[in-house]
Amino acid sequence: MKIGELSRKSGIAASAIRFYEEQGLLAPISRTASGYRQYASNAPDRLKLIQGAKKLGFTLEVIRDMLDENGKCSVEKTMRQSAILLREIEEQQAALEQRRQSLLILRANLGGYQTEDLCRDKLTVN
Repeated sequence: MKIGELSRKSGIAASAIRFYEEQGLLAPISRTASGYRQYASNAPDRLKLIQGAKKLGFTLEVIRDMLDENGKCSVEKTMRQSAILLREIEEQQAALEQRRQSLLILRANLGGYQTEDLCRDKLTVN
């Protein structure tokens, strides 16, 4: 199928498809005599997989590493990369919780005071 048909079937712009091709995520199986890209019948599924992986937070480099030539992902590589993303999310959650606690402490310390000096002093929280 040509890029226009692939774009219609997948709902992904032709420019994005060309970008994925440049990034090594999707390759045309051939070119016509006039230079048009021809994609495999499984290309829409591969694009769906790429889009889904992006939504989960995988980088294009990681996605490229997870995919094989047939557009299928390696379970082993996907498990390893998902563990990394989960650790990153847990670290971000811990940092957010620390910020939340600091803000709650700040609000409690400020109480009903209205003076700028007190506010300035209390904004130096740990």
